[in-house]
Amino acid sequence: MILVLDASLLITLARIGSLGLLPQLADQIVIPNAVYAESVSWTPGRPGNVEIAHADWITCRTVENQAQVQQLCTRVGLGEAEAIILAREIGADAIVVLDDATARRLAEQEGCRVVGLLGLLVVAKQRGMLSTVRPLLDAMRNSGFFVGDELYARILRQVDEEIV
Repeated sequence: MILVLDASLLITLARIGSLGLLPQLADQIVIPNAVYAESVSWTPGRPGNVEIAHADWITCRTVENQAQVQQLCTRVGLGEAEAIILAREIGADAIVVLDDATARRLAEQEGCRVVGLLGLLVVAKQRGMLSTVRPLLDAMRNSGFFVGDELYARILRQVDEEIV
């Protein structure tokens, strides 16, 4: 499995010290150039800058079809647009990881398989990579990642963790 990532996922996992979870979840982690720029080049001092720049398990790729990227950029950011088109270019093995609702809908319309960060946490727990999801959910919420109460409870139910 190949995961094609948007910047928000990388930045969020870096903020909570869990970036290292990604290479355990997939055979390849791929980001488009715009995501690299957003995560590393454009924002010196942002959590994860150094870790992302030096992660030898992240492959940075150029999106071939820039015309399609520009079409999507009328509705989503450049990083999201490139991630969607790159996932299409990679093909059936690729899953694009997006949390923005509009970007997710566009990716699905483009024929991509889509998952969000919380879905990756569920998979990690199911595979035994995490003993509990709650501490990560709490850390994400505390770092500014929005997880509504209903979704929080639904994720905990899905991974058989107690809802307090």
